[in-house]
Amino acid sequence: MDLVRDFELKQIEGINRPILKAGDIVRIGTKVVEGDKSRVQSFEGTILGVRGSGPSTSFTVRRETGKFAVERVFPLYSPLITNIEIVKRQKVRRAKLFYLRQEGRRRVKEDGLAMQRHVKEESDKKRLAAEAIKRADEAAAEEEKKAKKAEEKTSEEPTETK
Repeated sequence: MDLVRDFELKQIEGINRPILKAGDIVRIGTKVVEGDKSRVQSFEGTILGVRGSGPSTSFTVRRETGKFAVERVFPLYSPLITNIEIVKRQKVRRAKLFYLRQEGRRRVKEDGLAMQRHVKEESDKKRLAAEAIKRADEAAAEEEKKAKKAEEKTSEEPTETK
């Protein structure tokens, strides 16, 4: 068992990685091979937790974009990881931040309700504006009718001639 541990430690000797903690916001550059070309793709998010020790250490990163979230588990000493940049360190009181999953759901639900309220308010505004225009048109038509009746009365009255 000790020989295996020594072998694992020799494997990760040349790799320098930062100390990661739950709550850190990190940007991870991973090597992506497409056909014969390779490029570096970055993934930025919050670390939910670090698991394992030594060369088998892995960490989970969660990125929320709009109404959905993506979680990826990265092996810390993977040769596919080119760099790990700590964007921001945050103080948290937990070793694992799995509650952020529910936070995201709650936030999405609140956003959905806010959007429904907004849509209802906008439809009410449009409806009220349409009703006001309709009333104004009816009032204008009524005024026109009154004006025509008044015109007809004046044209029907015989003019007095001397």
